[in-house]
This record gives sequence, structure tokens and C-alpha cells, in this order.
Amino acid sequence: MSTDINKILNEEVEEVELHEERVAIVDTEDFFSAMEEDLDEFEEISWNKGDGYSTPRFPMLTQHLEGFDNGLILLPAESNAGKSAIMMNIVEDMVMHEPNKLFGIYFSLDDSKHEIIPRVIAMREGIQISTVAKPQRVQNMIDKGAENADELQIELQKRQQGIDNLRANANKMMIVDSNKVKTLDEMKAYIERVINYVKALDPEMNVVVAIDSIKDILLDDHYNIKTTNEASDFIARAVKHWTVEFNILVFSSVHLRKLNGNRRPTLDDLKDSNVLVYEASVIWLLFNDVSKNKQGAKLFYREEGVDEKLPVIEFDWAKNKKSSFKGRTFAYFAPQMSRATECGIDASRRFNALLYEA
Repeated sequence: MSTDINKILNEEVEEVELHEERVAIVDTEDFFSAMEEDLDEFEEISWNKGDGYSTPRFPMLTQHLEGFDNGLILLPAESNAGKSAIMMNIVEDMVMHEPNKLFGIYFSLDDSKHEIIPRVIAMREGIQISTVAKPQRVQNMIDKGAENADELQIELQKRQQGIDNLRANANKMMIVDSNKVKTLDEMKAYIERVINYVKALDPEMNVVVAIDSIKDILLDDHYNIKTTNEASDFIARAVKHWTVEFNILVFSSVHLRKLNGNRRPTLDDLKDSNVLVYEASVIWLLFNDVSKNKQGAKLFYREEGVDEKLPVIEFDWAKNKKSSFKGRTFAYFAPQMSRATECGIDASRRFNALLYEA
């Protein structure tokens, strides 16, 4: 009899303990309500996105992406194709558009900020980069009675206007070179500080980041990663994670090795960067026919009264997780001014037709 009682008591004790364990689990985390909370968060984020960020000078990019959103956008190209300039043009256009409420950070890990600033001013004012970089040389030419002295004087005036405009819009964008930021940890910490600063001034403001180039980011020693490929993969995952952690849009140029012949780049040319390709939301493979083939190029434009072929930059939308668009878009590029302007629909159709003829 006592054995039966003990058995019953033990079973009751075990049942009480099991019940208490279940209660403790429920008290710790309510898994059944997790989806409801996720949906509430999703609704808040979705409605707050609005139309996404837009680029007035690149309306087709905005249209084909259905508005720019947080994520990682890559611009791979060969050397001298104009990838850094294209990225700067897009980001500058984005941050200068008031409704976007964005502050831009342009990390130049290749060139110094003193090399980048003249390009930004030239791009904005439509003047020669050399005029911005070496104003005294231009002034000397004017003083010596150059035939085009009046034109040069106007260029200097536009240069000063560009300096003034850049000062007036210092709250729109900053340029950070490798003298200040070199490593992955340094870049993340810098981005976080800027976001905190911007949000403290205006909670509705956000940050857009441009990196020239992601392949130039150094990995901090404490990660103890030995090979270059492992480091590149780690950096790719980290940068993509920033877009989620900070809810930001990140652009990055990617250097491609010189391609054989006249062929255009493909995703296969990034086969040593499989993780980077995987992590990217959008990949624009850029091609500059004039840079590649000089005056033998088939994809170009000309300015009135000038025989020289000028470059048209081809955007091959090799990956696009943001919308259903697949295809190519184009931009006129003036290298001496570092300025890009999107080609309209008719010009884009004409350039696409040229590619099929080739």
C-alpha cells in the first residue's frame, strides 16, 4: 500500500515539476506570439519606406529599382571605366535631393580626399577637374593673355561657386580617406558614430554609404584570418550585415582584373568573390567602350563640334533582388568633369540596338 502511495506521490511531483518547467519556458519567451510581433514590425518598416530614395538625374535607376532601399549595391568594372565617378554621381544626386533626407559618407580607400574634392566640384559645376585642382595655373594663363581668357575666368568663377556650394552643403555629405579609416572595424565604428550624430539632430534622417573599394578594406589583426579569400569573404558578409543592422544603403565599387579582348564583364569575372556576389542585392556590371577600345568604340556619344568619341557607360543589371527588371541602362560620361548623366529612353533603345548588332 505504501509503495502505491509513494508511486502516486512521485508521479504528482514529476507532473508539478514538468508544469513548472513549462511555465518557466512560456514566461521566458512566448514563441506563439513571435510571428505577430514580426508582422507588426514588418508593417511599421514597410509603410515608413514610402517610395524609397530617388535620384533625379538618374530616374531610370530609381524606376527600375522601384525606389532605392537599404541593401548592398555593387559596381564592378575594369580600371579607368569610370566606376568611382559613377558611384559618386549617384550618391551625390541622392543626398542632394531634399526629400530623401540622407547624409552621405564616401569612403575613398584608394585616392586621398584632396583628389576626390576637385572631382565633386567639377561634377557639380560642369567644369574641368584640372581647373578645380590647379586654379593658380589657370590664373597664370589668364594673366599671360590666353586666347580663351574669358572662358577660363568663367571657369574660375564656377570653381569658387562650387567651393561655396560645397561649404553650404557640408551637412549633406563627407569624404573619408584611408588617412582616417583603413580597416573593417574602423569603418563600422565610423558609420555608427555618424548615424548616431545624424539621428540626434534629426531622427528622420538616414545615412547612405559609398565604399571605393570594398576590396581595399583591411581586416583587423584580431580576426586572425590567414588567406586573402577568407578575408574578402568575411568583409563581404560584414558589410552586408551593416545594411541590416543599421538599415542603410551601401554602394561599393569592385575592381575587375583586365579582361581579354573586347568582351564585356560577366558575373564569372567575380568568381573569386562568390560570397560578395551572393551578399549583394544589386550588381551593375559597368562597361566603358571608349576606355576599352578608344576611337574604335561602337558605344559612344559626341558633343557638338567635337570629333572625339566620348564614353557612354553601360550598366548591365547582372543581379537585381529589388525588382523584376533585367537588362541594361546607360549614362553619358564626361571624364574631364567626372560627370555622368543618365541616357533617356530613346537613346537607351538605340544603344541596346547597337549591342545586338555587335
